[in-house]
Amino acid sequence: MRTVHVAAMLIDLMAAIRAHAQTSVTNTLEGFQSQFHAVFDAFQHHNEAAMQERLQTFAIPSHWFTDSFVPGQAAEFTRQYAGAFADFKRRTASNFAGIDTLKRRVQVDAATPVNIRTRRWTPTESTGTPHLSALSAPLPPLQKFEIDYMLDAPGQGARLTSWIESFIYIDGAFRFFGQGSRPFWAPAPTPKSLIREQ
Repeated sequence: MRTVHVAAMLIDLMAAIRAHAQTSVTNTLEGFQSQFHAVFDAFQHHNEAAMQERLQTFAIPSHWFTDSFVPGQAAEFTRQYAGAFADFKRRTASNFAGIDTLKRRVQVDAATPVNIRTRRWTPTESTGTPHLSALSAPLPPLQKFEIDYMLDAPGQGARLTSWIESFIYIDGAFRFFGQGSRPFWAPAPTPKSLIREQ
């Protein structure tokens, strides 16, 4: 009986290790490209459930908030992050859904395939890791990535559009940290009015 119990525990352990290995990516540009492209691949295959599941891999694990913020602050930052992360998921899905409209606007044949390419900003291009007095532990290095839509056909390599997001690397994956260069806790800038007062 004990042998059966030990064998069952080993099977469970191996399954957990295999699952972790399948979801972990390296802390490299290639690792980010792999993690992000998996989301785009699900979108291209019209698999909304898989796309949402893969977007979820970019969420900061809940333990990070209690591990990183001073007591009493984790709940507030968890709440702020939940809103920012929901915006990231909506923005990413919206950007993917806008590809055909973008092709029409720049007069590209609708049948021309599009691919995602990413570029990690160098430390000199980045503003550095933000500081916050509510943090009880140092932040992992902030990494900004430019995400480009590229025409993916012979003789075409033009970039259609791009956007920038910030990430930190925690527990074997890149985690959304903020839009552009701003951390999730920073208020979004208010858009300037296009109408000038006279």
